[in-house]
Amino acid sequence: MAFARYALAPVVLLIAAACSGTSEAAAPPASATTPDAITITNEGRTLEGHTPTAFPGMGTGLFAGDNLNPGFPEGVGVQLYLTFALPLGLDVGSAQVVSDALHISGTPFEDLGPLLAEPIAYESFGPELFDLAALGPRTECTVTDGTSIQCDVTEALRVAAGDEKAEAQFRIRLEMPADSDGSQDLAMFYRTDSNTNEAGIFELLITQIP
Repeated sequence: MAFARYALAPVVLLIAAACSGTSEAAAPPASATTPDAITITNEGRTLEGHTPTAFPGMGTGLFAGDNLNPGFPEGVGVQLYLTFALPLGLDVGSAQVVSDALHISGTPFEDLGPLLAEPIAYESFGPELFDLAALGPRTECTVTDGTSIQCDVTEALRVAAGDEKAEAQFRIRLEMPADSDGSQDLAMFYRTDSNTNEAGIFELLITQIP
């Protein structure tokens, strides 16, 4: 498994390896299946990735957990960021962020607790987002089988739709950033390359009020 490599500075974590998953050829987001049910894929590209939980830094893979690589500092985790383009005029009945592209290294849920999703907002993805304030309460995600998760984001989507936002953005991380046991515990989301954040790894499923 190839994980993102970082170069450590005294207080700043810098990306050290370019990844191939931000191609402009990524599939466009959003596809409406019926007037009352809408599926929107994550944007991918340069709007998404991961940061450490305790200091500036970034990478392109969609990871949550600890001990990202052998040089990663103990006690610090990583968290991932997602962006979904929203159509206008939504009347949200329910909304779920889902993925069937989960890969696990170690025992992240046993050691670090459940995955949590919280609404956030940013114009561009970068190292400075590591401590970005959430826009609302976080919700617990459910691991439905060994490769799938589901996160209820209904209230966050209702707020975004009511404010006529063009995007819905979320940070997903584990309840505990790290456990300092020296062992890797990661929830990773990818299709073919762990350092790829292509569109379609996550979906936002919206049911509208008839």
